[in-house]
Amino acid sequence: MKGKNIFWGLFFIVAAGLIVVNQMGYLAGITTLNLVLTILLIPIILKSILSLNFAGVFFPVALLGILFADNLGINDFVPVPILIVAAFLSLGFSLVFSKQIKVKLGAFTIDGHDEHFDQVVNTEDEDNVSLGVKFGSSIKYVNSKNLKQANFSCSFGALKIYLDNATISPEGAVINLDISFSGVEMYVPKEWKVINGIDATLAGVEEKYKRNGEETATIKLAGKASFSGIEIIYI
Repeated sequence: MKGKNIFWGLFFIVAAGLIVVNQMGYLAGITTLNLVLTILLIPIILKSILSLNFAGVFFPVALLGILFADNLGINDFVPVPILIVAAFLSLGFSLVFSKQIKVKLGAFTIDGHDEHFDQVVNTEDEDNVSLGVKFGSSIKYVNSKNLKQANFSCSFGALKIYLDNATISPEGAVINLDISFSGVEMYVPKEWKVINGIDATLAGVEEKYKRNGEETATIKLAGKASFSGIEIIYI
């Protein structure tokens, strides 16, 4: 922890020095606003690299490309093309590498696999459950005894939702999703019926390992997803 504090302390000292140097005119063509935004984005990129959060890497880099388009001579690629490229790279790298590469820095064990996530939420829940993720990664274990509604949002991040320890209301439950530039995995008991009502724009919703048989509960997926991938995994 001490070494980490020293690193970030030196980082912000250098950042302050760069702002002073820029104000003195030594960094021609770079505005103070762009420099400050760059300083704020660098920690997000570094943290995302350590946690294998590819969206948290490629989208900040894309934003840097937009900020410095004139300096880099890439005006024809901003803003929409570079953001689309960032979205595809995030999804592609997540699919290829997320299951194969493990980061050991501060890692913990979940279900027999070493994975690094920014937060793990595993508490008792009421009938309504909510969780939001931005530029990060979270695991949510739903522990409701009478789940009626759940609201999950995720932007530029990764989210895993485990529903196997939840009891659905006799009337069923609605799970509202607001997902953009992210990857979401939802683990559902095989005996449940899932009705997909998600409005997807350049996004995919995929079901895995579904088994035909007795249906003991029903959940409806609602909301919207864009530039994202959603996997419903039956366990």
